[in-house]
Amino acid sequence: MAIIKQLIMSSGPILAYMGAMPGLRLVPFLQRSAPPLLDGPLQTTVDFPAVQPPAEPYAWPRSHILSGNPVQTATYIYTSPDNLFAAGIWTCEVGKFRIDFGRAEFIQILEGVVIVTDAEGTAKTYRAGDAFVTPKGFSGTWDVIEPIKKHFTWYGSGE
Repeated sequence: MAIIKQLIMSSGPILAYMGAMPGLRLVPFLQRSAPPLLDGPLQTTVDFPAVQPPAEPYAWPRSHILSGNPVQTATYIYTSPDNLFAAGIWTCEVGKFRIDFGRAEFIQILEGVVIVTDAEGTAKTYRAGDAFVTPKGFSGTWDVIEPIKKHFTWYGSGE
């Protein structure tokens, strides 16, 4: 029994030493090649611009505005071919409005302050640098305290 215990206790350092030996990496069955690149059309990354391109302002329906004048802009930087995924830049002026999310959205606040309150009354304050996800089906209010600028990505059909 003592021999088995000694083998178990010493196997860790021995295996660590063997893994650190460069010679073992030369053994063909221990080498792994990188997977091949995918076949198909060439795809490139899509960068967010340093300065938001001009965008047409729009307003919430009056029935959704609770206070202020939360005029907004939205610039889509990328939209998938199936229209199920999009990413962009959104801005909003000071004001409070009711909102219902028809799709899941990731949000990163770049500028400003907003208080997001869900249908049960739970309020969270988000500032520049904060990031969060609003799940599909969220219903509540956004109270923009300081003008907001955010990066967003959303997924879903928006039904």
